[in-house]
Formats: sequence, structure tokens, C-alpha cells
Amino acid sequence: MERNIMIAGSYPTIITSGGNPRVNKSLIDNPFLRKYVSLFGELLKVKGNLNDIKITYIGGYSKEDNVSRAKLYISAYNYYLNDLGYGQLNKNNLTVVDVDNVEETLENIEQCDLLFLGIGADSKFASTLFALEKRGIKLNELIRNQNILVSSICSGSVMSAERIYGGLYDHYYYGQEPYEYPFRIQSLGINPVTMETDFFPNDATTERNITFVETYLKPDSNRCVFFACKPNSLFLIGEERVYSYGEMYLFIDGEILPITSEFQTSDVTELVALVNQYNQIKNKRNVFDSGLLAIIKRIAQSLVRTSMETVTSSEKNIAYEYAQKEKAKDVRNQLQVNEWRQALKLKLDYLFGEENLVNFRADLELQGRFKNLNEDIVEEYHVDRSTDYLEELYLKMTLVSFIKKSYIEYQGYYSDFKKDLYDLLCSYISLNDRLVYYVVDTCGSLFSNRELKQVLNAIKVENTRRPQQIIDSTEKQKKLFRKEMKHERS
Repeated sequence: MERNIMIAGSYPTIITSGGNPRVNKSLIDNPFLRKYVSLFGELLKVKGNLNDIKITYIGGYSKEDNVSRAKLYISAYNYYLNDLGYGQLNKNNLTVVDVDNVEETLENIEQCDLLFLGIGADSKFASTLFALEKRGIKLNELIRNQNILVSSICSGSVMSAERIYGGLYDHYYYGQEPYEYPFRIQSLGINPVTMETDFFPNDATTERNITFVETYLKPDSNRCVFFACKPNSLFLIGEERVYSYGEMYLFIDGEILPITSEFQTSDVTELVALVNQYNQIKNKRNVFDSGLLAIIKRIAQSLVRTSMETVTSSEKNIAYEYAQKEKAKDVRNQLQVNEWRQALKLKLDYLFGEENLVNFRADLELQGRFKNLNEDIVEEYHVDRSTDYLEELYLKMTLVSFIKKSYIEYQGYYSDFKKDLYDLLCSYISLNDRLVYYVVDTCGSLFSNRELKQVLNAIKVENTRRPQQIIDSTEKQKKLFRKEMKHERS
């Protein structure tokens, strides 16, 4: 079964716990953290220079707390990545998404290389996912189509799962209101492992943790089997294989089975599949299958556990798998863009070709249709009515129609479309100034102020309007595209 390649972790101690967290520099030689960050670094390298990687963060705190926590984690990752020779991520490339800013972060989400699913309350995390879904953003489809690298911790690992355990962790430890996890709770469904993250949290007493196990975790495992992961543990999820790292346990039918210890790793692919099979049978009910339980216990006991210090061939294979998926995505996208570009170019070349213009100038009936258009419509295309404006109006209106249709046929996302349209526009700068200017004058709001400035400086058409004026005056045309954004139709 092909999956999205990702890291699903518990609570990595690259930052300190407590009320004033900071980068935990004292654990730079910790074997688990070095393994964790090296796995992360190898996958990040596939996307290119770490400094250029675009990051989207989703967490379970308030907007301000999400921003500060995301930046703190990037600082911590950079401290460890630098020490391991991978370079560092750039905070300027960070977009933090919450329920209130979904609209203005759409394009950044579409273009991200790394989706970091962070910490916080599951309920707030779910609210953000619901807001994205309501806006039409199918994150799991976007991840697959764009081959986005996903790294999750704590709540992010819970909310990325195909099946959520959904216990009362936040209620027990932090006094949050109990959260009802419906059967079809909003989750990404990309992580095959059902997890209870931050098991035995470092900032709680042993007595309090044991009470949580006996009162909640053991009874809950009768309805849902789950992996309980101590801080500094993770699952590396490849297309076909799943590997565990660090100290974790399996809670099943009121029993606790050890999986791996603090600095161990193991292939748990078969075990995860059997757990998922059992959870389908249970379906959040007190249903028991002694035969399947016996098989799961036997598999758990026979796991081959090795030291995580050395880089294994399995880890190299997953990085290779991810690189191959990235290459395949790039080739597929380029073929689609080339086909789209050629189709639109043929239409534009015909529209501005001499044969078509001669035909328009001779077709009085066609000219009459444009002459009789409503004044408000004519004004939207910024033609000078004091001159012979009909040809300009015809070209501009047909141009917008062509671009609109090309967007509908475009295989990628809205942000990709704008970039590829701009590249096509630039290819016309030395060929047809009039075409370039008409695109800018009618669809300028599709481009940034900087892009418009570069184009206007390169062409030889007199222009009295500044880039921002063009953007503002063509905002209505932008709605022709925004109402059919790709993430709304995915």
C-alpha cells in the first residue's frame, strides 16, 4: 500500500519543557535526537537547499502561541540541523495557519514544501482542519499531489492519523474541557499509526502518570488499540514500511506490550497493519478477538530491535523513495505545464496574429457587437473611448476569455497557474509588447507588484498607471479565477 512519506513523532525534547521553553542545547549528543533530526534532514534535502524550503505550520494553540511555538521549533531544529551539517531552515519562509487566517494563507499552503503539524489541544487543531476543509482545502490531496514532506509531533501526530484514539489527555493533564471525538472527526488520514503522544510526560509525576494509565489508557484500549509514545519517540513512515524509534508501548485489550526502548528501532509494518485490522473490528466498541490478540502479541514479542545509532539501508531506502517521488512529480508537472502552455500560446498567437486582426477590421457586424456593449463593461477593460477603441476592446475581452478557459483546463493549483502564466507572459516580452501589456492591463491582479514592475520596465508601451493601480483596477477580473480555485474543486 502506497503512503505519504512522513515522520510522526511524540514530543521531541529539542526544546525544554515548562513555562518558558527554549532551545534545548544540552541534549545535542542525545542519540535519539540526533537520529530524529538526521532522518528529518535527509528528507528535507530532497526538497533542495534548506534555506529555501517553504514551511506551513498548524498547531493547537491560539494564533500568537502557535506563531511563537513554530518559530521556537524552527530555531531548535536549526541548532541540531547545523550541528549535523544540513544547514538551516529560514523563518522568513514560515506560514502559520489558524482558523482566522485561512483565506490569506491559501497560496502559501499550496506552495509549501514542508507541512509541520505541531503541538497543542486536539480540539483547536481539529478546528483549524475544519476551517481548511470548509474553505475547500483538501490537505491530504495537496500533500499527495505536491509531494509535501510532513513532519508531525504530539497533537499533529494524533490529528494526522487514519484512526484517532482520542482519549482524555488534555482534560486529565491540563484541565481542558472534555472533547468528544466523533467517528468521522476531521483528520488528515495520512498517518497509519493510531497514537497517544507524550505518554508519561516529563512535567508530570510518576504517580499521576500511573493513575492516567490505570484510569484511562487501559480501559480505553478495550475500544481502540493504540501506540503510547514517550517523549523522544517517533514513527518513520515510508511508502510501504513503518519503523518505530524510541520508547513506546502498545495498549491493547487492557494490556501493555513493549515495542521499542529508548534508543532502539524496529520494523513495525506488520504490527501496525494488524492493529489497524483490530481497530476496524472494534470500531470504538468493547469488542474482543482472542485469536487476533494472540497474533498481535506474538508479533510484538518477536520484533527485531536494533540500536538506532547507525544509518540503516531501510532509512536510506525511504529517503530514496521520497527523492524518486519528487522527481516523478516534477516530470509530471512539467509535462502538464508544457502541454497547457502550448495550447494557450497557440490561441494567443492566433488572436494577435495579422490574419485575425485583418479579419476583425473587415467584420463590421462583429465590431458592432463591441460598440453596443454596456458602458460599465467597457470601462472594466480600460480602453480609451476617444480613440478607435474597438480592436483593443475585442483583443482584451477575448484575451481574458482565453486565460480564464486556460485556467479551468490547468492541471495544477491556483498559485502554480499564476506562476506559469507569468513565465509565459515573460516569454512574450521580446516578441509582442502589445500582448504583454494587454494581459497586464486586464489581469494584472494575478501578479505581484514586483512582477508587474519588472514586466512594465521591460516592454516599450507607454503606461501612465503604476503597478498597484493596475492591481487595484483589475481586482474584478481576479474574481473570475478565484471563484474556481483549484483547492475549491479538488
